[in-house]
Amino acid sequence: MKLRLALVGCGKVAERHLKILKALADEVEVVGVADVNPERVNLFAKELNCKAYTDFRELIKKEDPEVVDLAVPSGLHGKIGVEILGRFKKHLLVEKPLALTLREANKLVELSQKYNLKLITIFQNRANLPVRLAKKVISEGLLGRVIHLSAQFYWCRTQSYYDSAAWRGTWEQDGGALAQQGCHFADALVYLGGEVESVFAKMGTYLVNIPAEDLLVGVIKFKNGALGTITATTAARPKDIKAEVVILGEKGSIILGGFAMEKLNHLALAEAEALQRLNVDEFRENPPHPLGYSHFTYYRTAIKFLKDGAREDYLAIGQDAIPSLELIVGLYESAERGKEVKFPFRPLKTKLGRKNNA
Repeated sequence: MKLRLALVGCGKVAERHLKILKALADEVEVVGVADVNPERVNLFAKELNCKAYTDFRELIKKEDPEVVDLAVPSGLHGKIGVEILGRFKKHLLVEKPLALTLREANKLVELSQKYNLKLITIFQNRANLPVRLAKKVISEGLLGRVIHLSAQFYWCRTQSYYDSAAWRGTWEQDGGALAQQGCHFADALVYLGGEVESVFAKMGTYLVNIPAEDLLVGVIKFKNGALGTITATTAARPKDIKAEVVILGEKGSIILGGFAMEKLNHLALAEAEALQRLNVDEFRENPPHPLGYSHFTYYRTAIKFLKDGAREDYLAIGQDAIPSLELIVGLYESAERGKEVKFPFRPLKTKLGRKNNA
């Protein structure tokens, strides 16, 4: 039996969802789409052969989907998600990040638990073959004690990118390089490195005219004793340069490269036999896929979990999406306070997700 799904949001990221949903037509029935832009929603509805709505509430009431795929701007995740989970009692599949504030994100998790609903955040890079290998290597103790994790990406987003939508680069609806583009890298650090003890960060807006930052540099202390760093920037010029995650342990090292951790650039282990057991060649790089290997794989896995409860370890379900958001908010909080922030903390100065800061 097909899963009855409603798509809410017909912006840029939803274009990928549209293609994936069409490819998964044997598993998913899209019963309707909603967006405040009539032209966009009618285009999506035609492509998916379903009804179009300009009000997501009307869509849910009339079409009664089992799950809602939420693909609206980040700053709306919390507000709309609360209604989907709390008012309509529907399972929720939401693009990263789960929300822009910890209060909203925790509320969504609380509602999903209260009503026994499935809440999945799309962190598709977790499905990358090199990331899955790195997780396995660390989980099995093959690196020994991990002492350092670093994530850095040097990407290019010019003023025209931010001008393409009024919400881009605003604190209330988006955030800057860290919250938007860096969300996956923050997730990788906590997914692979564990809980955070404290952070210290500096940030600035250098090459574009937006409220939020286009460069943030942070230092992270993990609870297991490891030290970490993150460099998040969209100020590379004239084009994207690279991205990578580096992990150092007492028995080996890993470097995940490409532009989205989709390539294994380096793996060295003291135990030669362990390398042979891992079949490393099978995890060196994501295979070519017309819809993007990681996004398609993650989405399809999420659909399977929603249908029959079969869970892959890399799915970010419920509470799993909180640590990366906490790291992001903590880094912003430190940059605003000008000093180290120890976890747990109460956000006092961060502008992310707050009104009147756009």
